[in-house]
Formats: sequence, C-alpha cells, structure tokens
Amino acid sequence: MSDKDRYKRDKTKEKEPKESEEVKVSAGAVDKVIDLAFNPTRDKIREVTVIDRIQGRLFPQLDMINLGRAYVLEIALYRQDKERYAREFEKDRPTPPNLLEEFIFRTAQWSKSIAGKNLERAIDIALAETEAKAGEEEFGKADDYYRE
Repeated sequence: MSDKDRYKRDKTKEKEPKESEEVKVSAGAVDKVIDLAFNPTRDKIREVTVIDRIQGRLFPQLDMINLGRAYVLEIALYRQDKERYAREFEKDRPTPPNLLEEFIFRTAQWSKSIAGKNLERAIDIALAETEAKAGEEEFGKADDYYRE
C-alpha cells in the first residue's frame, strides 16, 4: 500500500446513517413512583418518609451512631479473629467510614423528607405526566376526526 492510498477514505467502511429513534431519558415519573411503591431501597424509603423538622435533624445523627456502632463491632471482630473477619467481610482490615461525608449525605437525604416534600413532588410529577399522556391521546383522536 502506497502513502497516497493510506490517506484515502475506504468507502466500504462507511455506514449509512441510522434513523434516530426516540430514546426515553428516564423511565418516566409514573414508572418511578410505582417502582418506589413496590421496590423501595433503604435510601428511597428515607427520602419519602414523611417526618417533621425535629426528626429531620435527629435522624442523620442516629444514622451516624448506627454507622459508628457497626464500625466498632467490625473492629472488635477483627481483633478477636482475623480469619473469620476476612471470611465475613471479604477484606483484610476494617476501613474507617467517612463520617463527615456520610453525615452530609444523610442530612440532605432526610431533609428532603421534612413535611413529605419529596413524596409530594414525586406524586405531582406522576400526576402531571399521566394528565399529559391523557391529553395527547385525546388530541390524537380529535386530529383523526378532522382528517376524515
């Protein structure tokens, strides 16, 4: 292959451009609310639990106490029996949790639950999407009526 041929475009490798398909950005608000209702994770339960302002300040601290207690128990097991620790935790040594980062995350997570703000927003979005879909279906039927 000469130098001139090396810089030429190979026309057999060129592909026809694909038609762009409409891709959903998310599962949709209704699907997310249904998923939240039937398959909640521990973090999502924290975000949609309706709590008051005082609980919103207390619960992150309780999460930190729980995390610190779990770490202390992990260290105790490590000191008692390193082999058993390695089997149970699948690591050689306990790693200290980043308590500050976890506290900030939990505070933000619980603050979304104060007065049920996050749950209200999820329900509002789901209802708005449902109404929009219903409006599109009605508009499509009316459009078909005028075409005849």
